[in-house]
Amino acid sequence: MKQATLTSLNDSRMLDRLLQVESTLKNLLKFLATHDVPALPRLFRNWLDQNWSLEKLFEMTQLSVEGKYQARNFSEMELDIATVVYELGGGATLYALQKSPFAFPSRNTLAKRRREYQLRISIGEPRMQDILHNIEVMFKTTQPEHRRCGITLSMDEIASDGRLCYLTATDEIAGVCEHAKRDSVKMGTDLEIVRAVREAIRDGKIHVGQEVFVAAFARNDDVDYGARPVLLMPTCKQGSFRDSALLIEKLRQAWEMSLYGEALHGSIWSIASDGDPKRRPALYLHCMAHKLTAADALHQHLGNLPGLNLFTGSGGMTQDLDVKHDLKRICKTICAREGILINGTTINKSLLGSWLERLSDVDWSENSIYALLNPASSIVEAIHALLDPKDPQDVPRAIKLLRVTADLRGIDNSDLNPSEYSTHRAFSLLGELLEALVEPFINPEFTLSQQITSLVKFAHIACALFLKHGGAFLPQHLYGDLQCMVRTAIFRVAHTKLLDPNSKSFCVCLVMMYLRCYLGGYE
Repeated sequence: MKQATLTSLNDSRMLDRLLQVESTLKNLLKFLATHDVPALPRLFRNWLDQNWSLEKLFEMTQLSVEGKYQARNFSEMELDIATVVYELGGGATLYALQKSPFAFPSRNTLAKRRREYQLRISIGEPRMQDILHNIEVMFKTTQPEHRRCGITLSMDEIASDGRLCYLTATDEIAGVCEHAKRDSVKMGTDLEIVRAVREAIRDGKIHVGQEVFVAAFARNDDVDYGARPVLLMPTCKQGSFRDSALLIEKLRQAWEMSLYGEALHGSIWSIASDGDPKRRPALYLHCMAHKLTAADALHQHLGNLPGLNLFTGSGGMTQDLDVKHDLKRICKTICAREGILINGTTINKSLLGSWLERLSDVDWSENSIYALLNPASSIVEAIHALLDPKDPQDVPRAIKLLRVTADLRGIDNSDLNPSEYSTHRAFSLLGELLEALVEPFINPEFTLSQQITSLVKFAHIACALFLKHGGAFLPQHLYGDLQCMVRTAIFRVAHTKLLDPNSKSFCVCLVMMYLRCYLGGYE
């Protein structure tokens, strides 16, 4: 009798427990069906791994919806997908998915997984040992098909948060500009250095770097050609051209000294930049030092080319200004009120816009969101958007403008009056100039010979117009940058012939493009 009573009591308790579990399970399923629960798969993994009860799982699910709890036991697949999203979509896309019910990992979570190389960040004035260390890290490993080739040193800046941070590895304050002394940012055991840095920033003696200066070396080859950074330095961009010249010399010497630099990969053929006004004179100091003579190996290929500037730097180095910047600057010059002068005709935005309306069989459509939402926009509106873009840095828009300007050569001139005929002749000459410049960079059918021939054609037309009109044709610095770019392409072919006549030459694969592609995910 007593045993039967105990059995009945146990059964009653088990039934109550089962009813409670059933109720909790129904409430949980109802909650999951009516709410978007962030990181739901990870919640169930925690329930299994940590032996949570159903009540605990229900409680953590509610906290997750309220934003008070987030499961961070990411699987390898989740981390891999988040990495791909960040690489292809950037930080904004990853942030949006992090705040969504998918609860993707944050950028900081991915940082350690994405960090393939441990580079040293330069604090204050860049040190040779930091550059040599970074060269070894980035260039020590080679591909099986590795061979020596020409090298381009490229430089640019990327935007940063403009704040200071602490480097645990070196016990230093990072984020100050190049004017800070190395020993002035060592933290030590108290806060005296922090106070000293704060006062120096307030007094204007040093600055918080608003951008990060990046210097990278890139191989001019068909494999393993990406730009690899060897110098990362916060900068306030308040230095002089002499500071830039000294920095370039330090980078050049580091490449020559390193066992994993010139000795393993090859010598520097060109120095590339984005046209920074303080860096341009420094490039001229390095790349216009002496004139090639018959004793130089390059002279046998270049000495008899009429009009070619034979002044170079050490080892035949030349300066290379980014062609994308040049194309955008040409568009900006043409669309300015002053415009450009060609054979007595001033071509500016208003004149160009009126003549573009005469073109037929031109696809004025574009892939922007505005164009997709407004498919019925008129040709006049499309031309206006081309001449006055919302984003002046839009390279495809700049290329399209230059190409349709070149198409004005094909307009039927039989019915034009004398004034219009004179204007059309100016547009025809401009079209020849622009087509010769743009086509080598966008036409994959061009051979190397066609690329060089086209660029040389551009250089000679531009030279004739600049001699005739001076700065009224193109600003002097823009004209100089364009001619330097063409000269570097020609020198690159000559360098390749000396190194190995059977090697491929990639004269128009300008390395500033490689550098921007490399840095795109970090900007």
